[in-house]
Amino acid sequence: MNTGISPFVVAARILSVIGMGLTAAVAILLALVPEWLWAGAAALAFLPFLGLIVLVERYSVRHGLIGVNPPARRD
Repeated sequence: MNTGISPFVVAARILSVIGMGLTAAVAILLALVPEWLWAGAAALAFLPFLGLIVLVERYSVRHGLIGVNPPARRD
């Protein structure tokens, strides 16, 4: 059975998803205006949040917080 998830992992996931959604929405809206310089800046602001979610998910997999449970042993 998987162990409990740390509150820091949950907080980092929430922060990264909110950050990615906000920066992507701002980039799209600014591209529609068109304010290309600010749209590019907002698109670049997306990258740290993407990196955060990648790091958090790698940490979760490495520590067994997500993924496939090992098969039960029949001894």
